[in-house]
Amino acid sequence: MPIIGIVGQYLYIRIKISLNYLQLQNMAKNKVNNLIWLVDTINRNGNISFADINAKWLAGDKERTEIPLRTFHNHRRDIEDMFDISIECDKSTNTYYVDDTEGLYGSKLKMWLLNSFSLNNILQESIDLKSRVIFEDIPLGLEYIEPITEAMRKGMQVIVKYQAYYWTEPRDIHLEPYFLRLFHQRWYLMGVSAGSKDVHSFALDRMQSVEVSGAKFKYPRDFDPKEFYKDCYGIIKQNNIAAKRTIIKTTAFQSHYLRNLPIHESQQEIESGEEYSLFELKICPTYDLCQQLLSYGEMIEVLEPKELREKMREKVEKMGRKYDVER
Repeated sequence: MPIIGIVGQYLYIRIKISLNYLQLQNMAKNKVNNLIWLVDTINRNGNISFADINAKWLAGDKERTEIPLRTFHNHRRDIEDMFDISIECDKSTNTYYVDDTEGLYGSKLKMWLLNSFSLNNILQESIDLKSRVIFEDIPLGLEYIEPITEAMRKGMQVIVKYQAYYWTEPRDIHLEPYFLRLFHQRWYLMGVSAGSKDVHSFALDRMQSVEVSGAKFKYPRDFDPKEFYKDCYGIIKQNNIAAKRTIIKTTAFQSHYLRNLPIHESQQEIESGEEYSLFELKICPTYDLCQQLLSYGEMIEVLEPKELREKMREKVEKMGRKYDVER
């Protein structure tokens, strides 16, 4: 066979393989979108019949056809396998519901996933409104999550080229990756670096590269990321700073926001009046906490502990001097 014929045949096979791969990708994407739609629809509607599920499915797009019952049950199994969310049938009413909603709402990861699914589902069916929905910027460094999670799964160290704000040049850091944390639209890797025993945070947007190394490490069996941050606000954890009883006084108006969006899981409202509320927290008085409290401006006042109140007073005085109108 002539060379051109061989090359042509080779290219034809390559193109065919690529097209088949793209078709498989599109099929996989469509299936995941269908699963997302199904779990979100059942979760938002509570107990719902198969007929009503189909009615909502058809109402979302005029080109859709009814979901076969067999496909629906296959989707239920796939949802449990992929997302660890069980859809059960109430045989007395022949309706379907999300099982263990308390466990679902108690899991931040599952709720984050479900809320993301729900938003994706709503936007897909309201694509004509895309210009009227504004998002925050996507955090940088997402491309490093995959190698980091791979290393976490395999118990392997990672080599991170890292540029801290206060370094003149980037450095290579050998890390034992413990866990990932998202805080204020920024991803962090928490881990132990070579020559250290303490867990430190490394922002993914300050990373220039991440490589899974050949060195293994043992993730401590008794280490619990949630317990590690139990008494902290934000990303800073200092072993020399203990949690303290903290009392915050807010205006009556600001108290509504703190009730809906507590500063910390330990927060409790201990007193309220017509013009104020008092909130109690057990929390470490770190830099992150101070920055958050300062963001409320004159709407809050730290009453206890004394050292945190003094720290806040010093910061407010420094801010006042910067805005001194007589200068």
